[in-house]
Amino acid sequence: MMNKIFDKSKWLLAFVCFTVLMSCGDTYESSIPSVRFNLTYNTSVFPTITTPGYFVKVERNINGISVGYAGLLLGKSLLYSEMGDNNYTCYDAACPVEAQKGVSINLIEGELGKAVCPKCETVYDLNNYGFPTGVGKEYLKRYPVSVNGTTLIVQN
Repeated sequence: MMNKIFDKSKWLLAFVCFTVLMSCGDTYESSIPSVRFNLTYNTSVFPTITTPGYFVKVERNINGISVGYAGLLLGKSLLYSEMGDNNYTCYDAACPVEAQKGVSINLIEGELGKAVCPKCETVYDLNNYGFPTGVGKEYLKRYPVSVNGTTLIVQN
């Protein structure tokens, strides 16, 4: 009798562990709302973006249409990207602490790959997946970047 109870307990434990592991997938949802946009950025016209650690803030595409929720921070990470040889990365410029369109993170002049929220003063490391230091605990929202020759393409 005791073995049957033990066997049922093992199966129950295994089921609970499996359920927990399966729920730990890509279910992360940013506090920044998802918006549709399309950005093409020509690196031959703006070559500084090809420098590792250098980021630019982009608020509108070539048609004058807003990109991202509060603009984008686009650049070439110092770290190797999980996207393969493409180490360009793009973040929404909206601060996850504030999560408002009108609160846009600014690049810190003289500090490669660093940006700060003007309201809560959280500093984000753009070379480290948007890692927050300060009040904020949520990483910046990331968008995939594809490369076609000298053109960077960011879409959502």
